[in-house]
Amino acid sequence: MSERVATAGARKHFASLVKRSARGERIKITRYNKTAVVLIPKQDLDALENCEKEAADRKSRT
Repeated sequence: MSERVATAGARKHFASLVKRSARGERIKITRYNKTAVVLIPKQDLDALENCEKEAADRKSRT
């Protein structure tokens, strides 16, 4: 589950949020109570990029 943090709080605690994300947490940064951005761990980004690459490879073969 992801924690939600308002942008004002994210500004104040950015370094600690980055550290927590690096340890594996997903953190949603909200603005006006709506998710604006998400801090994700590097391994999640790698997995997402691999999925995108595989999808592009499948599309180029058709």
